[in-house]
Amino acid sequence: MAMSWAPAVHSQSFCSHWISTQQVDSTSEIWFRQQIRLQELPAFASATIATTGKVDVYINERNVSTAIWIPDRTGNDDRPVSVNMEVTRFLQPGVNTIAIWYSPSFPHINGRQIAFSLCGRMKNGEKRAFCSDDGWLARRANASLANDGGERYDANAYTLKWNSDDVDWGLWQPARDTNTPAIASRYHLTGYPAVKRDMTYTPRYFDLAGDSVYYQFDKAFKGQLRITLRNARRGQKIYVDGLEYTCSGEMDEQACRKFTVADYRRVLIHGDRNFRNEQIQSVEGLEFVPYFHDSLQY
Repeated sequence: MAMSWAPAVHSQSFCSHWISTQQVDSTSEIWFRQQIRLQELPAFASATIATTGKVDVYINERNVSTAIWIPDRTGNDDRPVSVNMEVTRFLQPGVNTIAIWYSPSFPHINGRQIAFSLCGRMKNGEKRAFCSDDGWLARRANASLANDGGERYDANAYTLKWNSDDVDWGLWQPARDTNTPAIASRYHLTGYPAVKRDMTYTPRYFDLAGDSVYYQFDKAFKGQLRITLRNARRGQKIYVDGLEYTCSGEMDEQACRKFTVADYRRVLIHGDRNFRNEQIQSVEGLEFVPYFHDSLQY
């Protein structure tokens, strides 16, 4: 059932609690979702997301940031960071679906996963707010961290509409409300540190070693690899230098990390007994760089 927002408690209205999945572990990425009903659209609205990890935030299936993820983190950093974003244009009359994809910043247990508030200024000047609590739903995503710094991604289990209204509600559980106010160590009100794609590289050449393939790039870079596959079997596993990818079996599919990066120059791609090197249609190197994102200018 969609919830309605209430009069704001104070000017910033960020009075949310930390929420998490019911069973917190060290590596699972989590999908969170909630719905809010708006009888009237606000003249201005902002969303505040606090997290100890990395997140993508969606409103009505639209990613509210152009960043790859937010916030930018280096090393084993799980300090709670709060980011404010202007989201007026993403809202619609009636039911609005808020969905958040969360990843731990590194493999470890932290019960403070996310906190969220949506604040609006109505046309008559009244302020309204909606905050995270145990009314949110959560479930494990189809990706998780690996203890060696890599990532596992199961395209065979991907729920395409996880951030929309078209979901299987039986697969979701109530989120756990920690009853702890979301106090962050860093607050970003008008912009925030984030990550973006800077360059895309193609390998200079490749070497075959049985059914394994080594791809060589001209220069080293930090980021991700995006591999396009064809004629892979459903459930087949592909290994791409730290990424374990389980195939969906669709005609063309792309294997790529979600929240982790690595240093690349010479790349090994191999797979299980069903893997054939001719299944690889293309290999792209995505170089990521940190930048400061102005949250009021999209």
